[in-house]
Amino acid sequence: MTYRVAIAISGAVSLGSYEAGTLYEIIKALKEHNENPANPKIEIDVLTGASAGGMTAAMIAQKLLYDGDALSGENTNVAYEAWVKSVDINGLLTPLPGDNAKNSLLSNGFVKTIADKLINSRYVKSSSPSAAQTPLPPPLVQTPHVASATSIRLGLAMSNLNGVDYEVDTYAYLTETLGKGKFTQTRHQDRYTVTLDNTTDNQAVWNEISAAARGCGAFPVAFSPVSLTRNWMHGDYRGRGAVKFENSTFSFMDGGAFNNYPLGMAVSLAEQNDTSYTDYENRFYFYISPNPRESAANPEFDASTASFADSAKQMLNSVFLQSGFQEWLIQEKDNEKILRLDKQADTLREKLYTTSSEEVFAEQAIIDSMIGLVYGANEAEYAADVARLATQYRVDVEEKPLPPSHFKLWIDTIAVLEHAAGLGPTNLKTIYTITAKKDELSGELLGAFLGFFDERFRQYDYERGRLNAMLTINGILDKQRDEAVIQKQLPLNIEKRDHHSIQQFLDSSHLNHASMADVQYENRQLAYKRVKARFFAFAKDAGIASVARFFAWNFIVRKTVKKVLVL
Repeated sequence: MTYRVAIAISGAVSLGSYEAGTLYEIIKALKEHNENPANPKIEIDVLTGASAGGMTAAMIAQKLLYDGDALSGENTNVAYEAWVKSVDINGLLTPLPGDNAKNSLLSNGFVKTIADKLINSRYVKSSSPSAAQTPLPPPLVQTPHVASATSIRLGLAMSNLNGVDYEVDTYAYLTETLGKGKFTQTRHQDRYTVTLDNTTDNQAVWNEISAAARGCGAFPVAFSPVSLTRNWMHGDYRGRGAVKFENSTFSFMDGGAFNNYPLGMAVSLAEQNDTSYTDYENRFYFYISPNPRESAANPEFDASTASFADSAKQMLNSVFLQSGFQEWLIQEKDNEKILRLDKQADTLREKLYTTSSEEVFAEQAIIDSMIGLVYGANEAEYAADVARLATQYRVDVEEKPLPPSHFKLWIDTIAVLEHAAGLGPTNLKTIYTITAKKDELSGELLGAFLGFFDERFRQYDYERGRLNAMLTINGILDKQRDEAVIQKQLPLNIEKRDHHSIQQFLDSSHLNHASMADVQYENRQLAYKRVKARFFAFAKDAGIASVARFFAWNFIVRKTVKKVLVL
């Protein structure tokens, strides 16, 4: 028996370091579990991400399939190298050839150098000046991680600045009559999905994935949009009903603008792998985000007294936050319904132990009529549901069996209740969320960009991610032994995590209270010079006269920038 894990990673900006620490501990735990031959396998077969989470998901997918050793070592694994060691403000503020100075503050080229080092370097012989940059001859040596499935579905949330059309046929009032027309909507929320296995370990595939990951993380204004050619035949378009287009080069920006919580995408990709009852039964999800699931409602806002600035701010917040938690609410409601159904099934089973055969015969006649009402003529669906439920609930009566007639009545009743409620094997999902509490993180200020300014902040957040993952793992182990917990749990069979040393480090450092004033002065000064240069470049490109540019900077913008950077 194999258990499957899908992992969804939200956008995080510099708090990608938190997500890196979380992933390190999850993968480490699965490795420890799988290395015991007595344990059933637990494999990662789906990874989805938005923004920083998408960039991380791509790296992790490649290493799981082809280079498992790159995920080992708490301070040497690939995610640590990317989010703690490599992404710093000095590199991000240094323009490189190919950067578009007209539409970004930070360097896309610098991000590409990190991707080339950690992802694309697998497909070149050497980075030394004396060696030719030529593709490696196949086959490459593949050393899959013990927690990797044989294939992994990767999904990246994208924001398509060009947009893709979706249409339905309608009848429209035309000049003289009711004629056939089209109802067209242009969709900018997009995605990039690919199925990876041992045949996709090549430069062409990973050049495209690397570009898609950078587009997924191209935070507006901070980074330039990234161009990527897409094909209508791909399942992301034709498979979802998009209007046909020729191969098009779209411009993509941060996927978190429309879908910062890619759990829904993880579910849809996982369902492509889960084709039977046992697949659904053995599926688990991890959702990783530095942001807690807390209410973003603002009952204090009053349009009748709000200023123009207050109204504009609330409107922008409303639009941005709408990309949030809708799918969580739907999923949790489904889970609650199924757990209530299980409780009702337990109550009915206990009643049947004291029910006579005559009563069962009479009640079966009632249930048979309800089966006809609920299922109609779809006898095949009824038979499939009954077979699945008989397997699912048989374990509940192993110690104290029901007579065949009683068992049939029990299963038929559950089938009617389940089908009438629109539930089924795909609905109940065990989702583990690993988020941080407010004021737990170091790099969350400045729109979560603060972590880029100091490696100490990123190290702190990485350790916080590790700690929160350890606490989640320990919670799973505790719930396995808690008879009051009805919902299935991931069958991890490992020792509980010892997190005391990390807890002591976090408690003693107090970096969760860091601010811009704690950043080295040289880094703040570098950021100031970069913002100033970009302001004048933007203003000039917009056609603003030099005198107006000078006035705007010195009397309007400079003061704000210095205040933010504490200069």
